[in-house]
Amino acid sequence: MAEEGKNKVARSLLDLQPTAILEMFRVYPDRTNKPDQWLGFHGGSIYSDCITWQGYKYEPLAMETEGFDILGDGKLARPKVRVANENNIITQLLQVHKDFKNAKFVRKRVSVKFIDDENFEGGNPFGEPDSKAELTDETWLMGRKTQESKLFVEFELNSPLDLESFSVNSRSVVAKFCYWQYRGEGCRYQGLPIEKDNGDEFQDLNGNGVAPNYSPPIGSPVSFFDDQSAIWSSSRDYVKGDVVITKSPTIFLANPNPNLKGEPLKTVYVCVQNNKGQSPEGNPSFWQRDGCTKKLSACKKRFNTIDLVGFKESQNINSGFNAVKISGRKSDGDNVPTNTGLFHTTVPELTGQLTGEFTIMGWVNININSPVGAGVLSTSPRDDQFWPNTQYLNINANTSLLNVKGSSNFKRGNKTNQISASYFGYKISSSTNHPNSNAYRTINLNEEQSAGDPREWVQYVITHSKDDSVINGAGEDQNTLIKFYVDGQLLSDPKNANTISTANAAGKQGNFASLTQRKNMNWGTNGEIALPQTFMLGAVEFYGGRRGYELPTTPHTTSMNGALGPWAVWNRPINDEEIKFLYKSIPSPNNFSNTLDFAPRDYYECTGRFATLTGSGDGKQSYARNSLVAWWDASTGLIPSTSDIGMLDIHTGNLHLTGSGEFTGIFQEYKEAPLTLLPNPTPEFPNFGGFPGTDGFSYARDTQV
Repeated sequence: MAEEGKNKVARSLLDLQPTAILEMFRVYPDRTNKPDQWLGFHGGSIYSDCITWQGYKYEPLAMETEGFDILGDGKLARPKVRVANENNIITQLLQVHKDFKNAKFVRKRVSVKFIDDENFEGGNPFGEPDSKAELTDETWLMGRKTQESKLFVEFELNSPLDLESFSVNSRSVVAKFCYWQYRGEGCRYQGLPIEKDNGDEFQDLNGNGVAPNYSPPIGSPVSFFDDQSAIWSSSRDYVKGDVVITKSPTIFLANPNPNLKGEPLKTVYVCVQNNKGQSPEGNPSFWQRDGCTKKLSACKKRFNTIDLVGFKESQNINSGFNAVKISGRKSDGDNVPTNTGLFHTTVPELTGQLTGEFTIMGWVNININSPVGAGVLSTSPRDDQFWPNTQYLNINANTSLLNVKGSSNFKRGNKTNQISASYFGYKISSSTNHPNSNAYRTINLNEEQSAGDPREWVQYVITHSKDDSVINGAGEDQNTLIKFYVDGQLLSDPKNANTISTANAAGKQGNFASLTQRKNMNWGTNGEIALPQTFMLGAVEFYGGRRGYELPTTPHTTSMNGALGPWAVWNRPINDEEIKFLYKSIPSPNNFSNTLDFAPRDYYECTGRFATLTGSGDGKQSYARNSLVAWWDASTGLIPSTSDIGMLDIHTGNLHLTGSGEFTGIFQEYKEAPLTLLPNPTPEFPNFGGFPGTDGFSYARDTQV
């Protein structure tokens, strides 16, 4: 056993006449592509022939080593290995294996008394061979080749934990610093200026944003970076937004042809004040220099698939979105609702979409003045979050009441302020309502917001999809996957809650039962059915029981206290990129602080690549062309062909939600910095000269592009 071998090593070090210790090396020249190929050698000072250890041979090679000590000051050792270069044998190996760059060195040490019998005629005379009795087995990495001559070659090794000054694909690794020169050697960005070197936007003297303004010559095929007319001239009049280039008189980029002089390094400036004859260099009142923060986020801004870049410009603009205020509040002293307001429909054109794949997105503000069980979204006629009343999928205020300390009264008040989603899980019995035969789930989403102004908003997204990894049957027999997103973030892993024992675990998501199971459910005594029967926003019917209202047979419509923003339904699971797009980041206003950082994306903003969200498609994702079922932007009015007032569908106008109770239309205002969108096509994946995983380094050093 390995432990026994280590014990032998320990005892041998205490022998009165210990045998010599051999030092052997393995070199893995290409540990990435050929991790099993290695060269083995030993110093040859004790044995002049090959040494066999653990069944492998190590060739003799005249060499010296130093620096393999364990340092007590916490510094990592950088040992050196000097190898004789007789007949240029090492030089030839270095030429074949690219100077051993990134090679792995393994250093083995073993006592002579434990090496294999075949190293001696008649067996090991010094002891008993044991392939497990190895003194050390250390792994090092090639740091650099420090000397090479006809006599010897010297290498410096690094610990795997020490990457400072290490070389990766010919590029030195320096902690917390981007090695490449912005717009120069190693960095090939040639697009429009994005920001200053500290990450700030371009601004004029009044603090207003400045968008770069570059117009290429008519009919010119050259790019911005190669346009000679973009070179700064002292005789030209420049206006705010103009972009110019200056050339360094002293710094030149390497030319692939060593006989030719390289191109001068170019620097880009943006004009922030009208001028003529004002030199861009060192003149920030008129010009601001384009720069890079040297962070990965800076690369993402420049190299991506987005054709347009947004720049803040001019004064703030007023913006906002529609909302519907609902005052479903509790009465004084308890949590029984006295005001109701809701929007609903039972048309199969909408409820039928929820039996297959779908996405529901909605913005809501529900505050702590809401009553027990206050509904946000309901697809069932009733819901009190106790088995088996949740029949499909609902979002509402938690009804798990907290007991008052020293009292046994669960009927009034003491509600939690948690917003939860409740739904039938991956298993539904056709004959019994017992919890052991049915998977019922609840997942905490977020807490109720504070009451009053400023109003807080939360975005919910629920996706329901087919998933091959959780398939159980096909067609209507297939289990499906349900996911919950809050403010664009996926809550937990939906595949972690597939057993009854974890069915009620908070924070779990999981599978949705198959449509066959839902249709076969016939154990309900009060009309329970595991299929959507309604689509209701702002309220839910709550049947009180031992922990609710006094009369368990009397339903109360529990409307939330707060407001509804835009809601939408798709007949497919929208993807993560689309979810992120719908959660709109508000461009930080100039000299103004908003109470909102994010807002609903407007229906009419879904263009270009995201036109699939509103049904037009982009020619590439044809599956999404007609996927939008309805989009309610929280505008209210008279529903066509009826006398009802409701929430209007702005998509097709066919799926309006009928309003009931008390509600008021409001407008949620905020300010945002106006964005000027400019085309700036750049390659999605930059051909960096020395980025890990690529070949080459720069414009001139053995780079294949």
